[in-house]
Amino acid sequence: MKIYYDGVNIKKYIDRVDGVTTNTSYIASAGIIDYNAFLEKSLQEVEGKPISFQVISTDLEDIKKQAFFFTNKSENVYVKIPIVLPSGQTTESVISELCKQGIKVNVTCIHTTKQAELACQATEDSTPSIISLFAGGVCDSGNSPAEMFKATHNLTKDKINKEILFAGCQRVYSLIEAGDLGSDIITIPDAVMDKLDRMLVDKLETSINKSKLFFKDGSKLNLKY
Repeated sequence: MKIYYDGVNIKKYIDRVDGVTTNTSYIASAGIIDYNAFLEKSLQEVEGKPISFQVISTDLEDIKKQAFFFTNKSENVYVKIPIVLPSGQTTESVISELCKQGIKVNVTCIHTTKQAELACQATEDSTPSIISLFAGGVCDSGNSPAEMFKATHNLTKDKINKEILFAGCQRVYSLIEAGDLGSDIITIPDAVMDKLDRMLVDKLETSINKSKLFFKDGSKLNLKY
């Protein structure tokens, strides 16, 4: 399984990952307004590894224009397109059209099995694509993403250019979950990237470290008894 960094601090993590995904929320949260400057900086920092940039228009014709704009920047670029727009309109038609023209698409915001099926049908066997299944979001709604992953795997298992991505990584154990679900890629944000070394620590040691933290903080408190 490939590990992709998910965020805007690309230079910090690029040597530890196989690729990068970004999204408009990460970019806006970082206070970045100039998307063009971010594109250029990211392409320099990613060192030729795959990177996904998300479209920002809700107009289908503009989405196509932005897709070609991103793609023309570098051959390692995937265009991130949500499977559904804020209006509820699905985007499989524009995804299909772009894939037929050789545009590498990362289909994002997939939360349902039906959306996953649409993404698999819209992408082309001959053009590399990523099917991003939002396992974290599904789990946060109190549901299991297993059916969605199984359906996607059944539709892509013989399609070498279609990769399943586990999105919404919220903890280190998500890597285990992603592997168990048959993911080809997992995207990992800063907070989890910074904790990956814990996988090398013995469970007893983690217990002792937590105890140390509790007693260290407890030493700051006054207690009369």
